[in-house]
Amino acid sequence: MYGYQMITLMRQSKFSRSVRCLLTLTVCCMFSATINAQHVALRNNLLYDATLTPNLGIEVRVDSLWSIGADIGYNAWDINKDKNKKWRHLLVAPHFRRYLCFGDSVRLRRARYIEGDLLYSHFNVGNTSIPFGLYSGAKDRRLQGDLVAVGAKYGFAWLLGHRWWLEAEAGLAVGVAWYKEYDCDHCGTYHGRSSRFFLMPLLGVNIVYTIP
Repeated sequence: MYGYQMITLMRQSKFSRSVRCLLTLTVCCMFSATINAQHVALRNNLLYDATLTPNLGIEVRVDSLWSIGADIGYNAWDINKDKNKKWRHLLVAPHFRRYLCFGDSVRLRRARYIEGDLLYSHFNVGNTSIPFGLYSGAKDRRLQGDLVAVGAKYGFAWLLGHRWWLEAEAGLAVGVAWYKEYDCDHCGTYHGRSSRFFLMPLLGVNIVYTIP
């Protein structure tokens, strides 16, 4: 059911073709990098989970200092169906990472890194408060549209045990969003189109499993 909703959500976006191309390019790059990769890592952002959004990230090491990867988050349900309260969205975020250490950081017990991110999201939010004061209009109306952003993060990683790591990271993204506005009621009155530039914090507490 949720898989069908995800496909429908992507088809509703006029940028769905670009998203599919972006995902295909990212997967192809990661697949080609595995020839020389030292490990593949799977991760989950616990802070993102707290927003009731399942998410999964993959990272492929290109060499001892560089990696590429992508994160995907998907929320497909209403917070309160009776009040049409929702924060439904699909997020796709390819990234590259540079470790700030010499040698093979996999063998270290801790590491530092910087990361560059490209973010795309198709969203349908309404009658809810968005964290950090973003989209205050969503408290009174339903907003449906797309956003793109570029960002950078700085992070630390600690070895927890065999193949398990904990990451803490923070950064900032700048982007633009364009969307349609409706009343919060089901099939609410259409109020036109809007767009805006925004700054968005990027925060993560990730649990990571590395595959040699």
